[in-house]
Amino acid sequence: MPELETSAIVLRRSNYRDWDRMLTLFSPDYGLIDAVARGIRRPSARIRTAGEPFAAGQAALVVSGGRATLSGFELTEGFYPLREDYGRLTLAAYALNACGRVIQPSAPDPELFALLLGTLGRLAYTDRDGDELLARFLLTMMRGEGIAPTVRVCAKCGKDITDDVPAAGLRVSVPEGGICCGACAPYGRRVRAETLEWLRAAERAELDDVLPPFVSGAGDLLRVFFEGYGGRPRTSPRRG
Repeated sequence: MPELETSAIVLRRSNYRDWDRMLTLFSPDYGLIDAVARGIRRPSARIRTAGEPFAAGQAALVVSGGRATLSGFELTEGFYPLREDYGRLTLAAYALNACGRVIQPSAPDPELFALLLGTLGRLAYTDRDGDELLARFLLTMMRGEGIAPTVRVCAKCGKDITDDVPAAGLRVSVPEGGICCGACAPYGRRVRAETLEWLRAAERAELDDVLPPFVSGAGDLLRVFFEGYGGRPRTSPRRG
């Protein structure tokens, strides 16, 4: 039976039978892995540390008949401070669920894995604005997956969005894939000038780059776009 070892973070878990759990793991080397963890709910289980979301470490798996069984897990980080702040825990859980939607089985993605760990670490161990951290995470992830909203040209007609356009009225269009001029999207949610400014500054930024003051409208817009994503295959990934 093939065996493999990989870094992994637990995205989801559900109880299975009396003492087992089904785990969804995100591996930078193998993408999404669904694995059964036999006996993990027993108090004496060696792999007990892998039993909850956010558990990050080194996983050992046995693969047989297309099914994976977790045979070992060495915990390196549990992000425990998240459990003491419900607001930040909710933001972190959103990031886990987002990864679960875009990652595919047998599709390595070390960049997204590193981005997720970095975001969880900053949420757990720093006092940085959690909403801004999640917004940066979503924008970077969507950019890498080729589904980020356009913020510099109208998503429909391709016209440049210049500094004087916001006064004429920009609107969000999920079907078109970005921000549209008023002529192309006469209805829908308007985009404020400060929201556009932040999105443009963050478009290619890293997690620790200095940006203009965060505006909640930018985070709301990114969530709207991501939640409109229906699990389509990634197209034209643009890492970096």
